[in-house]
Amino acid sequence: MLAILKNDWKRLMEEKLYLFVSIGLTICAVILAITLTNTIETKGNIALVLPDHQPMTTSVSQFSECRYFNISILETAPPKSELIQNRYDAVVTVNEDGSYTLETIKNNEIKEMIYAALENPVAFVPDLNSERKIGTNIIGYMMMFLLMQGVLYARLFAEDKENHMIERIAISPISFWKYLFGHGVFILAIIFIPSFCVIAAAKAFGIALGFSLLTYAGLIAVLAVLSTTFALFLNSFFCVADTANMLGSSLIVLSSILAGCFYSFAKEKTLFDKLIHIFPQKDFVNFANALEKGSLTSVVEWQFLYIIGLSVLFFTVAVLKTRKDYYYHK
Repeated sequence: MLAILKNDWKRLMEEKLYLFVSIGLTICAVILAITLTNTIETKGNIALVLPDHQPMTTSVSQFSECRYFNISILETAPPKSELIQNRYDAVVTVNEDGSYTLETIKNNEIKEMIYAALENPVAFVPDLNSERKIGTNIIGYMMMFLLMQGVLYARLFAEDKENHMIERIAISPISFWKYLFGHGVFILAIIFIPSFCVIAAAKAFGIALGFSLLTYAGLIAVLAVLSTTFALFLNSFFCVADTANMLGSSLIVLSSILAGCFYSFAKEKTLFDKLIHIFPQKDFVNFANALEKGSLTSVVEWQFLYIIGLSVLFFTVAVLKTRKDYYYHK
């Protein structure tokens, strides 16, 4: 297994660009999360619809000036696609009788917050406990890039298959479990070490990061394990590195956005919200959020165990699939 680690390192050093790009993306993710968390004071973008030049009441006027929202006054309601694209967090339509109609695809907390602002815009103060804190934002922004790194570095395993090197492994004394475990340890280390160093450097500069370094180490390690096992699982089904890379990157980007790594747009207690829990990113964000707020529940803990179990399943399938494909060489 040590020979695999040395060989992977030697091959990676011949293509340093991959390593530099990964580190650069991680740094950008951390900076973006810190910047957005510390500078954005508004709770969302609201489309306030006043049809047919309807006169603005005192209450509506006060709401339109609320400093916790970016409010755009429109004559007609925007299409629902703009809610999906996150251009608006909600659309508030003022009816002729003075009542309000609220439309949003976000959770009930957002809806209740907007209703509270409409009822008493002057005294309104948002409940910050319902929002993600900086630690969850940082780990959420890093997540997609960490998962993509696994697919990137797993090309070392895919190239062994492309160049028929794995056929030599099949007739050697080393088992496929040890062979893939060696690749996995290398990929995990090359994901974890640079990412944790970026966080440690930010901490050394006195930047507030939410979690302690030890907690970040644990969270990044879990993501690195998930990233590694998923990448090995995916590459076990393809003999061409670029195919697995493109498919894996597409799946990670799409699932990360739907799971709410950057923002959450799913309504709670809906079928869609339940379905996106299939993605481990959703459960990981929930776990990090609950951990930072000190509100861990048994449900959240089971979600975390689901991530660990899924990682074990990915690795097991990768080994069994690879052994099945090349067993005949022995």
